[in-house]
Amino acid sequence: MFQEVFCLSFFIVLSLLSVCTAYSNVYVKCSQVNFTSMTPYESNVNSLFTSLVDSASIYNFNKFESSPQSDGVYGLFQCRGDLSSPNCKECVASSVGQLKTTCSLSIGGEIQLEECFVKYDDTSFFGAQDKMEVCRKCGPSIGYNSDVLNRIDGALAYLVGGNGQYFRGGDFGSIQGVAQCVQDLSLSDCQDCLAEASGRLRSECETSIWGDMYLGKCYIQYAHQGNGLVNNGNSTSNSSNGRASKDDIMKWIGYIIAAVVTALGAGVGVTFACKNTNKNKNANENKNSNENRNGT
Repeated sequence: MFQEVFCLSFFIVLSLLSVCTAYSNVYVKCSQVNFTSMTPYESNVNSLFTSLVDSASIYNFNKFESSPQSDGVYGLFQCRGDLSSPNCKECVASSVGQLKTTCSLSIGGEIQLEECFVKYDDTSFFGAQDKMEVCRKCGPSIGYNSDVLNRIDGALAYLVGGNGQYFRGGDFGSIQGVAQCVQDLSLSDCQDCLAEASGRLRSECETSIWGDMYLGKCYIQYAHQGNGLVNNGNSTSNSSNGRASKDDIMKWIGYIIAAVVTALGAGVGVTFACKNTNKNKNANENKNSNENRNGT
């Protein structure tokens, strides 16, 4: 059965292209500013990508920067905390391959898969907090079942409270939960990011049986038993059981229509992507043409 997941992203004038997709890919964002091919910056980006993939065979997080500053590039990767090293490297390699295709010649880009995250840019973003909502997904409503909703609240509170780690996950009765921050953040900034993500998740997915909330530097997820998060230590993906039903599709269509109407009235740009696809859907055709970055 063909399944669709609809995700909304709101951006300011300097927004990045965003694609929100189903299954392994969560979203891809590409800078609309391009660099010129066959320049030192392109060489530095390619070297960065190689370093990220090589490092992922040993570490589950690392960051790199190149010099000189005029053509410098900054990048990092992070794998889900319970992912094995071989699968971490495989995930990062897949992410880099998709960035090369989707964000070809972009001076910056990022991709979030369910198992890993990769980002690069021409200016340093290391240690910078980013609580902009990038993608959210809500499952079908279970109604106001106070018992289940209280357990969800308890699981999310535990994940936010944390254990002093950047990756947090586990089973909380019938609720499974996962949360993670990008490790360039301080632990206090991680707490702030997860608290923000949890608050938005409960607001947007108020009575949903499962929900995912991705901000720029952290994410948090929960799922009721039977609609949960597969976690076998090798690869991690959301179960498709019930996670993209017809009810969900109609629910997201309603969200999209409401968001577009609101945004048109407020003059705010809205970007959204539909269906299970990794192809870039450019919803910003009426924006200024891309600038070219010339190498020295």
